[in-house]
Amino acid sequence: MRRFKSSYWVALVALALPLSQSQAQQCVEADGLNVCAIGEAQLKQLDESKLELHNLGDEGKDGAAISLGQATKWTASFVPLSTDDSQRTTFTAVSDGAKISTATSRREGDGRAISATFTGSGADSTYTVRVYLQGELQGEVAGVRSGQTGVLTQARAVNSPPPCRGYRQSVPACYSQCRAAGFGDCSYCDRECAHAVEFQNHRIERIGACEWTIDNQPSTPVVLTDGTTVEADRIVLLEEIRAAGSYPYLSFEQILLQASGGTAHLGNQTVVRGE
Repeated sequence: MRRFKSSYWVALVALALPLSQSQAQQCVEADGLNVCAIGEAQLKQLDESKLELHNLGDEGKDGAAISLGQATKWTASFVPLSTDDSQRTTFTAVSDGAKISTATSRREGDGRAISATFTGSGADSTYTVRVYLQGELQGEVAGVRSGQTGVLTQARAVNSPPPCRGYRQSVPACYSQCRAAGFGDCSYCDRECAHAVEFQNHRIERIGACEWTIDNQPSTPVVLTDGTTVEADRIVLLEEIRAAGSYPYLSFEQILLQASGGTAHLGNQTVVRGE
């Protein structure tokens, strides 16, 4: 009887372990991709595309892991809903199990500090920052060291209307705000701002060069590392490749998204896969 009881509890524990492990890593499907929670994050599926991430702690370690297959380009919309002064978001691209690049956006005053890390040239990796407004290049700085801030966004001036209404702002609230500001044209309220992030791998002389693109909409002044201030609605961080010693990352299979501040939205994911 004692042997029976012992076997019973061993079997019960064996059954409980897979259950607890499955509960620890919650996974859902969105836009045809497998998305699993990281850390203490919890995922809520709002529709076939949009996910709401809950329980994002203050340390920026919680979020989601997105499985892509062998991808050469990934695009998504991502919006942190936190207004905390310390809010931080990091995207990490993974290839062959190695973290090959990150893009980090952290709140700094009324704006955000944006940086990237790259590994193609080892500890000496650098990257170029390019900023655009309506598709036109506004400024460029090369030689930014991997991990250092490449650009600072600033608060938008209130003396001119933005090109689109802010995220989660209703159309009536936008029109009310527009009239209160005295803008003559409030038609921008009919267009919600895009909030896209993109990672892709370029083939430069058969060597993989990583690139992050972050929408900055509505457009705001941004400050480059050389002190130049321009208006921009898109920020590009492009790895600078040195042929000698560079690892040929030509695809990636996963994106890790980690954020702080309670809640965030992820959606509209698209993937381009290599041949």
